[in-house]
Amino acid sequence: MPRTTGKAKKQLEQQLAEQKELLQEITTKRKNNDNSLRFGQTCVSASGIAEQYFCEKKVEMEFIHGKVETESKQLGTEGHEELLIDTVKVGREEILKRIWSGESIVVHEMLLLSKNKDLIIVGRPDAVIFSKTIPLILFEYKFSRSQTPYNSYHVQARVYGKILEGMGFDTSRLHYALAVVPPSLRDDQALFQRILKASVKNGPKEARLEVEGTSVHIHPYCSEDADKDINWALGFWVGDRDAIPTMNQNKCQSCEYKENCHF
Repeated sequence: MPRTTGKAKKQLEQQLAEQKELLQEITTKRKNNDNSLRFGQTCVSASGIAEQYFCEKKVEMEFIHGKVETESKQLGTEGHEELLIDTVKVGREEILKRIWSGESIVVHEMLLLSKNKDLIIVGRPDAVIFSKTIPLILFEYKFSRSQTPYNSYHVQARVYGKILEGMGFDTSRLHYALAVVPPSLRDDQALFQRILKASVKNGPKEARLEVEGTSVHIHPYCSEDADKDINWALGFWVGDRDAIPTMNQNKCQSCEYKENCHF
């Protein structure tokens, strides 16, 4: 493995210190029962922000009434487990050292943290390709019968990009790949490698790829769009406004909280 030297070493040391401080801040807020965010949350997740764009009222209901296991949630969990079954788990510090050494590396489900307006945002992207310390393609997998990526998918990927940016990575070339996988392929353990290979061949540029039944939508990361996504979502968490329900009645019909929701 190449050694991390010079400027990159200083950036690594600063990043490790900042990540440790953010984790400690979350721990301290939990111990002190900090109530600066709704429902006593100590941070906001990328996936949670994406859910707000699907239906913010549903997010609120989940905190009030508790999580309800559904077939689609179970399907997504099982599918992600299958996609990552052959990956090797390595400690975060070791991964960051390899990234800042300039090594080309694919990082799977690494916890990422950064601050946005004094609020901590966290996330675990399904995968990120790094080369020469730069994140090039960020992957998000969704299991759906529809091959069209919903807006919430884009939001989640952009928030991951914003976290990477907040951590000090150069996101000027960053693209995100939304792989919309049919449920019938959830047991295909080699699917990720095929998606990865096709995306690397395409490179960090906008495209729609078809990978043996899976649609892969690659888009450039835009920091300004991510800011808009996050700013709207944080308005709910800091109490500036009430939860906004979806206007899509089809979402309401399949919602596990429809009996408790009065919108």
